[in-house]
Amino acid sequence: MGMKKLAILTLAALGFATLMLYMLVGHNRPATRPAAENVPKALVFSGKLDIRTMDDLRVGGRRILLCGVGFTRPRALEPIVREQARQAHQGRQVDCVQVGGGTPCDGRMGASFDGAVAVQCRTAQGTDLAQEFSEQGYMCGLPAQSGDIYRNC
Repeated sequence: MGMKKLAILTLAALGFATLMLYMLVGHNRPATRPAAENVPKALVFSGKLDIRTMDDLRVGGRRILLCGVGFTRPRALEPIVREQARQAHQGRQVDCVQVGGGTPCDGRMGASFDGAVAVQCRTAQGTDLAQEFSEQGYMCGLPAQSGDIYRNC
């Protein structure tokens, strides 16, 4: 077999192998959506704040968990803190976005926990409710969830 025939045979084999690889890998594969489209959209909702306990906050009847803050004070102080928080914030209109929708906690905590929706809520003036709660001492910042943006106790 001459060199010319061997070169032609090699090129034909490479072409055939390339065609087979294309058919096996890319051509007949079903189209899939990009990963970003497979992620569920974050909830966005509004309503009046209802402070039942410092661990049971609700907005528009939906149980929420303010991302980045939590009630970490001694349990004996909860009734006092709850009453102060109610006097200052009960019934305020707030707009909330679930974790994953552009909150300080995105990528650091889940979008829900124990039946509550993890959210960042803002007042009509644009003030972050968790920021107010941490500055006023009702709740403490949780750096593992939101970094150091909220005041620690």
